[in-house]
Amino acid sequence: MLRKVVSAVIFIVMMTAACVAGAAATVTKVNWGVDKYNVLRFVIDLSEQTDYEVKLEDKDTLLIRIYGGMGSKVKGSSSVKSDLARSFSVSKKDRLVQVKVPLKKDITSKDFKSFTLKKDKKTGRPDRIVVDVTANKRSYIEPSTKKTTSGRSTQVLAPNYSFRTSGGIRGKNVTLDPGHGGSDPGAIGVGGLQEKKATLAICNYLRQYLSDAGANVSMTRTTDVDVHSRYASARDELQARVNVSNRNRADVFVSIHNNANDNRSVGGIGTYYYPKTQNDYRLARRIQDNMMKSVQLTDFGVRQANFYVVKRSSVPAVLVEVGFISNPREEKLLDTPWFQKTIAKAIANGIAAYFAG
Repeated sequence: MLRKVVSAVIFIVMMTAACVAGAAATVTKVNWGVDKYNVLRFVIDLSEQTDYEVKLEDKDTLLIRIYGGMGSKVKGSSSVKSDLARSFSVSKKDRLVQVKVPLKKDITSKDFKSFTLKKDKKTGRPDRIVVDVTANKRSYIEPSTKKTTSGRSTQVLAPNYSFRTSGGIRGKNVTLDPGHGGSDPGAIGVGGLQEKKATLAICNYLRQYLSDAGANVSMTRTTDVDVHSRYASARDELQARVNVSNRNRADVFVSIHNNANDNRSVGGIGTYYYPKTQNDYRLARRIQDNMMKSVQLTDFGVRQANFYVVKRSSVPAVLVEVGFISNPREEKLLDTPWFQKTIAKAIANGIAAYFAG
């Protein structure tokens, strides 16, 4: 009898602890994206796992409700580049946090699905709720050549030339891609620094160092603008950046970004590539090594990733995550000309080392 009582007490304590843990969950970030099959995905980062539901309101509004939430670090509305939605909003009432997505068309319960992902200690990713809206899903085809209202074509431009990989940097064609821009600010630091501003500043210095070394440099953007058009789909925006590289007969494509993490103590530098040629890794390795020689930040190393711009670029390409804008110390560094110049010079040295063989 005593054993049964003890077991019951333990069970009640465990269930109470679980409820308390769930009640402490906080929504820390809401991200969205559109894949090559035109599936609109929302990823909701949580401080810990908790209950949720996804439902429709009047067939044209998707509601993602997170229960037991003590709060949300995300407030107000944000824009979305998709043919299904233009925006989403996050609100909190009592112990409920709600993500509301107005849709451009009526959908049914068969047009969306959801699942959860557990915290990943290796990557630092938190617990997440993932919602995929598949109403406009289609088989992957190359974008058409139809002109948009901006006058820009969505055609995928395949290069009709052979890129060069050696012989020194002089005369080589380099395309630089400052991440985000225009209607897309990218990640925003606790001090208010926007990723799109930091990446452009670094690329402007990088362009000067490469030009001084004799390279021909093109940039996907030189001001705070969308490369394709305002509120274009994510795929069209990213392909437009790759097209700049192809139009300029680039030998390498280098995209500059800043990383972010819910844990503000996480910081460091990493370089990402997709192994589509024999030279992508070598370019990433040269750039990462030179950056780590120039600054005293955590080395995230060279990693393989499925980023659109590095995968779809036909020439050797990398995406460089220069520091964590979510880290207060690194955000301050990213906003200083000294750091911008230092890291730009290191990247330029890495590109030069790549062409040196």
